Amino acid sequence: MAEYTFEGQRPDEEVIFVQKRHPWVLSKAGIIGILIILGLIISFILFGFSKVTSLMIVITVIFFVFYGLYLWFLYNNYIYILTNQRVIIIEQNSIFSRRIIESELDKIQNISVEVKGPVKTFLNFGDLKIMTAGIDPVMVILNVENPYKVQQEIVKHCKKLASGSNQTIIR
Repeated sequence: MAEYTFEGQRPDEEVIFVQKRHPWVLSKAGIIGILIILGLIISFILFGFSKVTSLMIVITVIFFVFYGLYLWFLYNNYIYILTNQRVIIIEQNSIFSRRIIESELDKIQNISVEVKGPVKTFLNFGDLKIMTAGIDPVMVILNVENPYKVQQEIVKHCKKLASGSNQTIIR
């Protein structure tokens, strides 16, 4: 994935993979949409075609467009990046709230995977908890697709980095 670049990338840093959260995180919007459509159908049954129902349709369509764009913005900008030197988590929490967490691969001490519940098990997504030797000792990668594969990829590059360095291990 050498074609992917990002702001703050080091000259000798190469991107291994870039991942987003699992699309299932957008299911909440789908459920809300279904409930609103049911509400519109019920209002048509009760009031028929009138100014009230026409106004409700217009308001609902406007709401759906803006809410959908907002959720897509959050989903599209919540990114996990693994490079040959570090793990970077870009958390987009709202339009004006972004948090970036990173850790050098040689600072990673432990990675655990948590897949909890039937939906996450069936759709193969879950959370990774990365323990680091830093100021913020826990990094959490939420709702990542195929978390076991991501964990193994991070471990593989941590080992590759450790074996490539000339550090002596004291036992």
